[in-house]
Amino acid sequence: MLTAEAKKLLTTDHPGTTLIITIGNNLRSDDGVGPFIAQNSSKLKTGLVLLNAGEKPENIIDEAVEKKPSRVIIIDAANFGGTVGEVKVIDSEHIPNTTLSTHTFPLKVIAKLLETDCQAPVHFLGIQPQSVELGENLSAEVKAAANEIINLIGGGK
Repeated sequence: MLTAEAKKLLTTDHPGTTLIITIGNNLRSDDGVGPFIAQNSSKLKTGLVLLNAGEKPENIIDEAVEKKPSRVIIIDAANFGGTVGEVKVIDSEHIPNTTLSTHTFPLKVIAKLLETDCQAPVHFLGIQPQSVELGENLSAEVKAAANEIINLIGGGK
């Protein structure tokens, strides 16, 4: 279930290249939503580029900068107290400076590096997980949200 703001972020034409970075761990249930989106996106709309950072977003910073994006969208599971499968744009001020997730490096730091090095705005798109406990399957609600994102970005196989 994408909020109107999330749909607008993903569907609005933007001059230049939009870099979508997916983040997550396939072995932690709904935290694997980012890699799921990346693995199932093969026919992206013109102007979109996708990088799957997996559980170590700090490892793709150089590759992201090389793409010279005019904006960046980071997609990740995020516990914002919403309904399971809800997708919303999360303001950067609500992204913690510390690591409270399954990732080893704070996303706020990653975003600042990308913003500075790419000279492009960075947007966060969070998907409310049901669980990030050990497990390899997405919940039905999160999988449905992921498929909606895949369809919006033109990524269906």
